[in-house]
Amino acid sequence: MQEILVLYYLVALIAALILLKAYKRNTVIGTKIGKVMLATFLLVVFYSFQINGASYFVKSIALSLSFITMDIMVLLFLDYILEFIGWRDKLARPMFLGTIAYGVVDIAFMLINPYYEIALGYNTVSFGEDFVLTYVPKMPYILHNIYVVAVVAASILLLVLKCREIPKVYWKRYYILIAGIVVAAFVNVINLNMMEVIPVDISPALYCVVGILMYYNTFHYLPMVTLSLTKRMILNYLSEPVVLFDYEGFLTDYSKDILTVMPNTRFEIGVLTMDAFLAEGKFKGFRNLEQDQDFEWAAKIGKDSHIYQCKFKCMKDSKGRSIGKIFVFNDITSMRNTFFELERSIMYDPLTGFYNKQAYLNQVPQWNDSRYWPVALVVCNINGLRNINDQFGTEYGDALMKQLARLIRINVGEETYAAKLDNGDLLAVLEGKSHEDAADIFEKIKQDAESLFGEENPVHIEYGIAVKEREDVTMERILSDARTSMQNKKMLRDNSASSSLVDSLRQTLSESDYETEEHVERTREMAARLGKRLNLSDSDIGKLELLAVLHDIGKVAIPHHVLVKKGKLNDEEFKIMQQHTIKGYRIAKSSPELGDIAECILSHHEKWDGTGYPNRLRGEDIPLLARIISAVDSHDVMVHNRPYHQAMPEEDAIKELRRCAGTQFDPHIVEVFTQMLEEEELPRIKEEREKEKQEAENAAKEVAANILAKEQENKEVS
Repeated sequence: MQEILVLYYLVALIAALILLKAYKRNTVIGTKIGKVMLATFLLVVFYSFQINGASYFVKSIALSLSFITMDIMVLLFLDYILEFIGWRDKLARPMFLGTIAYGVVDIAFMLINPYYEIALGYNTVSFGEDFVLTYVPKMPYILHNIYVVAVVAASILLLVLKCREIPKVYWKRYYILIAGIVVAAFVNVINLNMMEVIPVDISPALYCVVGILMYYNTFHYLPMVTLSLTKRMILNYLSEPVVLFDYEGFLTDYSKDILTVMPNTRFEIGVLTMDAFLAEGKFKGFRNLEQDQDFEWAAKIGKDSHIYQCKFKCMKDSKGRSIGKIFVFNDITSMRNTFFELERSIMYDPLTGFYNKQAYLNQVPQWNDSRYWPVALVVCNINGLRNINDQFGTEYGDALMKQLARLIRINVGEETYAAKLDNGDLLAVLEGKSHEDAADIFEKIKQDAESLFGEENPVHIEYGIAVKEREDVTMERILSDARTSMQNKKMLRDNSASSSLVDSLRQTLSESDYETEEHVERTREMAARLGKRLNLSDSDIGKLELLAVLHDIGKVAIPHHVLVKKGKLNDEEFKIMQQHTIKGYRIAKSSPELGDIAECILSHHEKWDGTGYPNRLRGEDIPLLARIISAVDSHDVMVHNRPYHQAMPEEDAIKELRRCAGTQFDPHIVEVFTQMLEEEELPRIKEEREKEKQEAENAAKEVAANILAKEQENKEVS
């Protein structure tokens, strides 16, 4: 008897503990569980009085109270079930109220029963040293049992119906509770039918077990029961390869997707080690086994290459001890491709494949770093591209641009930064290259392009170079200089749209002076050669060539008779002639294309010693390009016939240049110029003289031979 009581007291204690824990949750469903467990606690306590009661009457009262708490318990349990499954609004309120109403009637019968035994009677049965009461059922008691079974059955039915509308993987949460209820009810029924054999009812204890299941399923199901479900969802439903290792480095689990990624690796739980896994994967980006990290990994799946963003996490407990390692692989191939496509649309020119203007502007600050110096900027363009588009269509023009871009990329290399700017300008940034290096590369590109496009529809390109070698010269200035150099060269091209102004001025100048066209072409070629000897920038050489062509443009405003006068000009005529520098300056200044050389046109008759005109500038106050043109122009005048003098030999011209160094000409320019003439012009002139002499001797010999032959023929006739 005492052992049974201890069991009941222990069950009551458990019910009380669950009751307290449920109320501490301070939630609606926690309160409902607390009420059920309070009823269960009272049921166990009252039934223990039936066993331990001192008299028949006490035992009778205890049984009636246990039947009452049974009614209350099943009603509270039904209320909990409705809250648990979220169907409180689905159940008809009158039905629920009717259930409560009959429960009240049943409770009334049980309250009266100890006095009148109208619901059931009792028999005494010996149990150990004491006795217990067994039941003599009457109609109210039978209805009581039917009522309890009906409420329990309704609760089970509600749980079953709930399972029909949720995924099968979550049924366990409900059928565990169903099983507990069924077992308790089954034991209760067995006990009622075997009172003679088992006079003590143990179902109250089982109802306490149901209460434990209620609490467990409500508050601990998700973090505990769903562990395997969560694991399956992570490993099999997220479509991301996942590999788990335990604290000793052995494989504990993996997702099926990793088998596709690493088909040659044998994933055997408890056998595959993390070291073997790392060796199989050859993860180049992986660094440290004891540190969380992200790294990228390339893998080939079939014929396709994939890029994975890999996350490695060291899992630890609350004390910082290792409990395992996890690898998660995220396929970022499509995302990366999308990013690159977006980047290409934002940063690249779709026609040439070069960077666009905005991308170039974003990159400019890099080249302000002296580590990249010298930085040669080369701007390249197709001459007359607009006319080509108008004549042959934009598709043809685009094809030419693509071909030019391809030639540039072939010659400068894949690593060289190249961009497409405004107006069809293609830019190459040659890091660590000098002006000469850049010129060699683009001269080859120019020749390759012009030979590639053929002679039937000839296409010409032009380029300009500027080099950054100092901090005080900005990249914006370098780009401007390179473009200016290119534009100056394009203006000298017959097939360039930019040359229309120059052509017009040249034509006008040619009409005013019959020697001017030949003179300016010789001067242009000689000035360009001297500019290279003086290590001028490509931009300055372009300006110099343009200056050579147009330095005398002011002569179009000089009377023709003054220009072609034979002999020396008088003072009045000389003053008129001097005006051509000022008039040329005004013409150039009025045109944006010629503005850069206007000052040089004005000053090209200034002298080193300050005796020139129009402003009597001295020494280096005279613009450098004007000093160069002064020497080159004077040399050409000396070695060619003019209306007012006869040409002198090259040797004499060189002597005259040296004689005038320091007075009329810049001494340094004369030194470099005369050295170039001696190295390049004198051998050529000597060779031409030898050739002319040889031709003259051959002609004399031929004449002499003809005379001798004639005389011999006359003798034979006579």
